Amino acid sequence: MNGGQYARLRSCVSFNSLFGFLRLLSYADPTWLDKLLIVIGFIAAIAAGVPFPLMGILFGQLVDDLNRATCDADAPTGPPSGTQSSINSKVLLLVYVSIASFALIYIYIVCWNITSQRLAQRVRERYLRKLLTQDISFFDTLQAGEVSSRLNGDIQAIETGTSEKVGVFLACISFCITAYIVAFIKDAKLAGILLTLIPAFIIMTVVGGTFVQKYSAKMSEYFGTASALASECLNHVGLVHALCASARLEERFGSYLKESRRQGIKKAYAVAVQAGLLYFIAFSANALAYWQGSQKIANTVQNGDGSVTIGDTYTVIFILVDGEYGK
Repeated sequence: MNGGQYARLRSCVSFNSLFGFLRLLSYADPTWLDKLLIVIGFIAAIAAGVPFPLMGILFGQLVDDLNRATCDADAPTGPPSGTQSSINSKVLLLVYVSIASFALIYIYIVCWNITSQRLAQRVRERYLRKLLTQDISFFDTLQAGEVSSRLNGDIQAIETGTSEKVGVFLACISFCITAYIVAFIKDAKLAGILLTLIPAFIIMTVVGGTFVQKYSAKMSEYFGTASALASECLNHVGLVHALCASARLEERFGSYLKESRRQGIKKAYAVAVQAGLLYFIAFSANALAYWQGSQKIANTVQNGDGSVTIGDTYTVIFILVDGEYGK
């Protein structure tokens, strides 16, 4: 079997370059159950991004109720009689939203995990059938362990890429869209100010991730070279002793490990700086949001128009700063 035929065989499982993600999900003749799981998982993941902004709205309304009750406590008539029932109803709604969120997350995780398992099983069976139809000469052209390594490694990558991570990604997209819609409805000016969080987080993630990936690759490269050297030495230990090369090989092995450790330290520094700057951006955004929100609330109280309440400000901060950073 020539190189072109082997390349065509490898294309059956080399999805990253030849197939899109949707093509991957529909690969190897999916059944109606597989399609149903994908549809349910997709809908549940999209819906799972909605409850958190709804919680932000309810928390904001609770803050308004508590603030109103506190302000009316010193009044001659006391707080309104409906305050307690209003708080109770919102707390009950929070419980219902939490249950719905749990159910939706559970559903999409189960659906996407089952989908990934079934897809990996279909690919594994088709891969094995392809291998069993090849000539004996085909296996002579492969390196030792390449068939089993590809069978495990590539299919494991497919299984990982189609598991609950797909649902988490869809839920995050849904959450971001819903959160900004709610934030602009509640307080457009404050939401516009906090919109600057997106490029700040993206820049830090991309720049920090570039350095982390760079140092990780170098660390793995040096460590892999050291492992290969040690393996070759152990496999030919007699020849090493015969040539009196133990000291030289040991020195070279140590140099690879030292370089790998040096790259690992650089990676740790990059991760630490990235995490520190991300927290700095989040806390700075909190400070900016509370300062700007307090200014608007003070102006509202002074003018008496009631356009912005404490609850509205808290809702925007809760879903855009705390929620977005948590996501």
